[in-house]
Amino acid sequence: MPRDTRNLPPERYGTPNPQPQSRTIAGKWLVIGVVVILILSVVTVLWFSRQKNTTADVSASMAGFSRVNDSLLSMDIDVTRVNVDVPSYCIVTALNYDRAEVGRREVIIPSGGEKTQRIHTQIPSNDIPVSGTVYGCSTSLPAHLQQ
Repeated sequence: MPRDTRNLPPERYGTPNPQPQSRTIAGKWLVIGVVVILILSVVTVLWFSRQKNTTADVSASMAGFSRVNDSLLSMDIDVTRVNVDVPSYCIVTALNYDRAEVGRREVIIPSGGEKTQRIHTQIPSNDIPVSGTVYGCSTSLPAHLQQ
């Protein structure tokens, strides 16, 4: 059975049915802040997904490899370029049994030639190489590779 609160002192317990207060300025700013953060989050996610889905100007995949000796890996990579008039380079690595990098080589692909080329390179290593991989490619040659 509900208690009758009509006889309780309002200065102690408040009014039984308080009138709803209108929104305060702080509440409005909080809502505006949340909306702005949500919009910025959506824009950021869309920007990163667009950056991730853009195609690279140059890409490579490993076509084959063989171990020449305990400190040298011979590797073939297939390089595909969008614009063959621009020189590019790829970084290839030699890996040991633990899949740790034990050798690295920067391979320059000069301008000209076919859109897809097979490039042969040898990677010196400081441990027994058992595999190789393409680390990445770019058309922006670093200063130490420019002639």
